[in-house]
Amino acid sequence: MKILVALLAFGMLASVAFAGTITGTVMYEGDAPARPALTATKDQHCIDAVVGTKSEALVVSKGKGVKNVVIYARVRGAKPVVPDKNPVMDQKSCAYYPHVLAVVAGSTVDITSSDPVAHNVHSHAKKNDAINYQIPQPGKIIPHKVAKAEEIKFTCDIHAWMTGYIVAVPNNFFTVTGYKNADGAWISSDDYEKSADPGNYTIADVPTGKVRVVAWHEELGSANKTVEVPASGDIAVNFTSADFKKRAK
Repeated sequence: MKILVALLAFGMLASVAFAGTITGTVMYEGDAPARPALTATKDQHCIDAVVGTKSEALVVSKGKGVKNVVIYARVRGAKPVVPDKNPVMDQKSCAYYPHVLAVVAGSTVDITSSDPVAHNVHSHAKKNDAINYQIPQPGKIIPHKVAKAEEIKFTCDIHAWMTGYIVAVPNNFFTVTGYKNADGAWISSDDYEKSADPGNYTIADVPTGKVRVVAWHEELGSANKTVEVPASGDIAVNFTSADFKKRAK
C-alpha cells in the first residue's frame, strides 16, 4: 500500500513539476516607422468605418513592444490538441478581426463578418486549402479547417486595403504579443501603440528539455532561439527586431 501511494505521489509530482514557463519580450530597436493611414475606396459603410484608421502591419508601443508577434515553442513529441470551440476570424468595420489569429494546426476556424456589406475571404495559403469565398451578409459563417502549420495571409478582393493572417502552429505552446490587456480584454492597435508594454509574452507549462522558441511577424519576418526549459520556474527568451529575418520570396 505504501509503495502504491508513493508511486501515485511521484506520478502527480512528475505531471506538475517537470514543466517550466517561457517568458520574454519582443522589442523594436530604434525608431519605429509611422503607421500609414488606411483609405477606403468602396461602400459607404467602409468609407465611414475606415476614416482615421491606420495599418496594423507593424504596431510598436511607446514601450518599444511589438504587437501581433506569434511566438511558439517547438517541443519534441508534442501533439496538437484542437480546441472544443472553433476560433473565430471576424470582419468588423471593414477590417479582419483580429488582425492576426494564431491557432493550433488542425483547428477549424469560423470565418464570419459583422459588417452590413459583402466581403470576399481570399486565402493565400500554400500548404492548406486556399479558399476564396464571398460572405454576402453579416452572420454567415464559413468553417475553414487549417490542417497544416503555416502563416496564411488573407485579403478581400472587394476591399483592397483589408489584410489579416491566420497563423497555424504545430502544438499548443503558443501566444501572441499585444493581444489582450491586463484584464484579458482585446486591445486595439491604437491603444497598444499608446501603451508602455515592452512586448511581454508568456508560454506556460512547457515540458522540460531543449526546445526551439520561434517568433513570427508579418513585416519583420521570423526569428528563433534554442533554450533548455527548466523542470520548474521561468526561463527568459527575449527578441528584438534585429533578430528577425525575412523569408526569401
